Amino acid sequence: MQHKAMHHALDQEEIALEQYSRPGCTCIDHALNRRLTADDRQSKRLCWALAMSDLKGCYDRIVHITACLALLRLGVSRTALFTMFETIQRMIRRVRTAFGDSEETYAGDIFDEWLNEPQGALQGNCAGPTIFSTLSSVIFKILRKKGHSDQFCSAISKNLFLLVGFAVVDNCDLIQSGQDPRVVAESMQAVIREWGDLMEVTGGFKVRTTISIIFVGVPCTDCSYPYSIKSIFIAVRSGDDEFRTHEGLLR
Repeated sequence: MQHKAMHHALDQEEIALEQYSRPGCTCIDHALNRRLTADDRQSKRLCWALAMSDLKGCYDRIVHITACLALLRLGVSRTALFTMFETIQRMIRRVRTAFGDSEETYAGDIFDEWLNEPQGALQGNCAGPTIFSTLSSVIFKILRKKGHSDQFCSAISKNLFLLVGFAVVDNCDLIQSGQDPRVVAESMQAVIREWGDLMEVTGGFKVRTTISIIFVGVPCTDCSYPYSIKSIFIAVRSGDDEFRTHEGLLR
């Protein structure tokens, strides 16, 4: 199912350019393009912000209804989806520790005391990366429509395109750039908040605490180097609290 879903998504251009968890792309491509983006902003003497975010419980928090809707629009059959998710919901689960598996079990066919059936795609599910890539692509599209993106221009064709960041499954580097470092930092705060909220709505994910960090590089006018990091804005989200911004100047 995962291969069919991914090929359908690629044929219909439903996998976002930001998502590198797809055939033909590797984490090396992700790291290289991130570096090239930094060099491009440096050459243009623009303030540039990079926010590294990690999602807590990526595969364990996927909401089945949301995943089904995202996969149905790609042409995945209802039978395949029903078979996979019903199996996940009705599995008997145990807690594995260093001392062995627990004798007590949970889930199975009894949901009398449950608000909802167990969700998630589970660790080790081959369809997990495809499901998450499909869901995150929808979110990247929403962020672009809301204006949370950075503009790029091809050197040869002069074509313009927009990117929100670079992602490998749930590890995402969000980007923003501009002339004013404070405006860039505020814009990045808005992107991180929107990213976190959309992830919580569509998959129940939480942005991992203290991982969302903004680095704002400011063009240096009083030194021999054309570009240097003179300010660092750190955005930390703890639980359900709002983001708190801390600014530190590097001299």
